[in-house]
Amino acid sequence: MVKPSSLGDIVHLFPALARLHEAFPEAELDFMIHPAFAGALDYAPWPVAHRIFFDRRKLGSLNTFPREFAHLCGALRERRYDWVIDFQGLFRSAFFSAVAARKSPVAGFASPREKSARLFYTTAVSAARAHAVERNVELANHFAGSDLPVPDLPEPPVPEHVAPPEDLPERYLLLLPGARWPSKCFPAALFGAAARRIMAAYPHLRAVIAGGEDAELPARELLRELPPDTVDLCGRTTLPELFETVRNAAGVLCNDSGPMHVAALMRRPLCAFFGATRPEATGPWGDPGRCRVFRREDLTCLECMHRTCRRGYPCFGIDAGSVAEAMISMLEKDGSALI
Repeated sequence: MVKPSSLGDIVHLFPALARLHEAFPEAELDFMIHPAFAGALDYAPWPVAHRIFFDRRKLGSLNTFPREFAHLCGALRERRYDWVIDFQGLFRSAFFSAVAARKSPVAGFASPREKSARLFYTTAVSAARAHAVERNVELANHFAGSDLPVPDLPEPPVPEHVAPPEDLPERYLLLLPGARWPSKCFPAALFGAAARRIMAAYPHLRAVIAGGEDAELPARELLRELPPDTVDLCGRTTLPELFETVRNAAGVLCNDSGPMHVAALMRRPLCAFFGATRPEATGPWGDPGRCRVFRREDLTCLECMHRTCRRGYPCFGIDAGSVAEAMISMLEKDGSALI
């Protein structure tokens, strides 16, 4: 499998991996992935035999490119594959798929993200459905010889070598304020106002802020909005530790980001904020009773797909009270915040 990034894209691939593993239980899976996201494969429903690292930073530097390119090509050719499947759909991912395949078949989407990727495919599969999870399963169904719907994945087990961070409170509301695009980073005031109302309904809950480097700046703003006993884990967890932090949360407030998809995978009650992006294509995949999407439906510029906004981010005007009410309702049904 070739799917170097991002975190959300990799989690979106898990149902397709489950379908393929069910169809070919004796097959071995190798995976080309960016090193930053390799920890996510600890939670994959099909155990990964070999992880081949696509280090985009080294490949993007003139000084390190020749050595890294040769190293990557060598790693891709260490084993002979029956099939190579490119789930990324970019020119570079398709090219490295062909390197790994040698003369074996290479499969990908009939309408990849970059049309030039089709140059390297011997099999191109049409995927008509809207959501990325459904599209990935359509590609997997081609190999499984079936037309089954998206499988319902159970919550993944805790890997043997992974534990949650030691300073987590016993019961907490998790806030994930980071995102790669500025247009996805909803204001700290929204997170803070919703969190305060939720914790007023559940006084034993504490607030925990987590995420990668993209969450560190909004986290500093958010700390001014929250009680002094708030725990800030931004930039202080490994990826598997972040998965476990999400797993143990009573509920999750988040932007459209990779950790949002982890929350859906872990079946946690979550409220996700959308504006520039399309939840129908990349929103949280899970039980609608546990996954609530909030956005300004009255805007003509909704789903603009722009990284930044020239109109002053009108989509950021989500009502914190509605978010809090939805989370409180989900927590009452889930019951984990009551223990």
